[in-house]
Amino acid sequence: MKNLKDKEQILMAFYAQYFKGATLEDIKQLDQRLSEGIGEERYQAAMKELEEEGLVFGIEKAEARRKEDGVDGPMATNEGMLYVNSALNLQSEAVEDHQLDYLENNLKTSGLEFTLEPVKEYIMEVISEQADKKPNENSP
Repeated sequence: MKNLKDKEQILMAFYAQYFKGATLEDIKQLDQRLSEGIGEERYQAAMKELEEEGLVFGIEKAEARRKEDGVDGPMATNEGMLYVNSALNLQSEAVEDHQLDYLENNLKTSGLEFTLEPVKEYIMEVISEQADKKPNENSP
């Protein structure tokens, strides 16, 4: 079993949120939830690393994008989405409606271990929520 780094786990939460669809308010709620659940200092250190690597926008940039464009953009950047696809060996060209199914299956079979319980809980909630909302004909 391979433990994922904090930044990778947090990025996966924003990846899952992207495929769930999120408003700026949803993004802020997840940011707060993870900060409280992981611990402010540890969370901020990982977020700083993700922002410096161009994998997430950060709350300030997400808010600015909303003001400038009037659009609720995801926290993860395109590079962040590709990073998760690559790290988990997911098909980036797969149909978006099924991306959470691929994520769930990969997490079950990859042997990757979450060390941040709040991240794991959130990802599993999103996967479960979306499975209930929209039955997927490719799901077993």
